[in-house]
This record gives sequence, structure tokens and C-alpha cells, in this order.
Amino acid sequence: MLLAVSRAVGETMIVTMAAGLQAKMTVNPLDTVTTVTVQIVTLLTGDQEFDSAKTLSAFGLGLTLFVVTLGLNIIALRIVQKYREQYD
Repeated sequence: MLLAVSRAVGETMIVTMAAGLQAKMTVNPLDTVTTVTVQIVTLLTGDQEFDSAKTLSAFGLGLTLFVVTLGLNIIALRIVQKYREQYD
């Protein structure tokens, strides 16, 4: 379950293409939505200065995505260590 959540949080480019580029929140899972990857790709298109607001916000989104995925992996490792069978 945690692996599935980690995979969903750290979405790939195929999810970006499948979900579409519309930035809206909805309860209906069949409507198009935006993802963190879409926002990073959208912010980093074209030539931009490194210290522009768009570039820094894209790096902030990437860092947030990394921290959330790292947190989920740490939780999963603790659960596995707690319930791992010990063999003699």
C-alpha cells in the first residue's frame, strides 16, 4: 500500500500526459486534473534565468515531491523492520 502511494506521489511523465494540463481540483476521478510533474514541466519551459520566480518554484515543487516520497519510504522501512520475521 505504501509503495503504491509512493509511486502515485512520485508520478512519471506518462501520468503527466494522461492527466492533461488543466489545473483544477475535482472529486470526479474521470475529469482531467494537473499533477506536480505537469507544473514542473510547465514552469521550466523555455529559456529562463536561474533565479527567476518560475524556476525557483519549480525547484521547490521538486524538493517537496522528494521530501514526501522520502517520508513515505522511511515509514515503509520502519513497518517492514517491525514486522520482519527473524530466521535462525
